Amino acid sequence: MLTLLGGLRRFGSREQHVSGATVGDVLAAAPVPQHVLFPGDELNRDIEVLVNGRNISFLAGLDTKLSAKDRVTVFLHGARGYPGG
Repeated sequence: MLTLLGGLRRFGSREQHVSGATVGDVLAAAPVPQHVLFPGDELNRDIEVLVNGRNISFLAGLDTKLSAKDRVTVFLHGARGYPGG
């Protein structure tokens, strides 16, 4: 299950049924344009990704393995004041 929050909801409904073996696979199949998620070779630093409420930076990053029951949540954190700022 993929949940899009905040400004990313404009790319689809809040909850999407997207499957994948890893977080990277799910993000590749997400309805969010890839240039928003990956403006370069790395994940956009304004994007936060959680797996079952845990940030992937504390897990295995984009290589975090997923099971069928896992919930991936993606949102813009905006901690720097505004995205891209």
